[in-house]
Amino acid sequence: MSVKKQPVTASDVAKLAGVSQSTVSRVFIDGSSVSAAAREKVFAAAKELNYRPNAFARSLTTNESKLIGLVFPDSDYPIHMETLQLLSKELQKNGYSAVLIPWELDAQQQHSIPNIFQYRVDGVMAASAQFNTALYEECRDFNIPIVQFARIEEGTKCSSAISDNYSAGKMAARVLVERGAKQPAYLTGDIPAYTNAERLDGFTDELQSLTGQTPCDIQTSYVYEQALDGIREVLSEADHPDAFFCSTDTLAIALMDVARSEFGLSIPEDIQVIGFDDIPQANWLGYQLSTFKQDFNRLAKEAVKLLLNQVQSEDRALVKLMIPVELVDRGTLKKA
Repeated sequence: MSVKKQPVTASDVAKLAGVSQSTVSRVFIDGSSVSAAAREKVFAAAKELNYRPNAFARSLTTNESKLIGLVFPDSDYPIHMETLQLLSKELQKNGYSAVLIPWELDAQQQHSIPNIFQYRVDGVMAASAQFNTALYEECRDFNIPIVQFARIEEGTKCSSAISDNYSAGKMAARVLVERGAKQPAYLTGDIPAYTNAERLDGFTDELQSLTGQTPCDIQTSYVYEQALDGIREVLSEADHPDAFFCSTDTLAIALMDVARSEFGLSIPEDIQVIGFDDIPQANWLGYQLSTFKQDFNRLAKEAVKLLLNQVQSEDRALVKLMIPVELVDRGTLKKA
């Protein structure tokens, strides 16, 4: 029977380096006061013994875990995995690690978060429009800073870094009118969201300003398969819209598939389409979808900077950052 090897401890490193155990602890805490000679001895001993500092034990000493909880919705959506990677890399650059917190449905089919505080996180980055507001209330009660990323839960008082959805809506209306659309519509999912409402408000305000029209607000599902019936119903109408601003690229792609394969419509000749997010599929040869690209690199940098400022300085001032979006004009819009 093999004997389990005991892990190397800070005491072992201290003995080999000829220093106190507290000196070893300070060497592995950023910013601690330790002489260059002592630091060199500790690093040499740690390397020889293959010692790795215990992050949990260190967190008890410093009252910091260097962990940030990332609370994300379903990661199957193409851009979610990309943004998770961007946030993780940005946190690593600043000496922090990310802990992905699952987003679940409870017995009452309400979205809920498992006990996030068991992870001893220093802060939380939340990226969903449909969280249980209890998350924000608990963070407030435990004095844990929380920043909303690319989405906003209405009624919460915490900082955020989001795209300029209202301006995107205005631009979509303006472009469609300039490209000859006579009856533009807004196609969205059936889950209310602040960012979605901002896009619709911008779209509506600009269309009314330019033409006096109020766009039709068509609601279906955000899930591709579940959105198809609602799209079929709209396109079955004799006077269906001739242009659509879709709240996500997935909806735009579902619209294009149904329009072409089931109704024989040509894009952009019969209907024009604008999406939102610029997922990888938007640039596939079969779609070439004109869509709004969110600057997730900048969003990640700004959101992490905002959160870490609150973690490190305990500054809880409410900050709302708005990042511009870019219209990527591909093949689903008529030529200007």
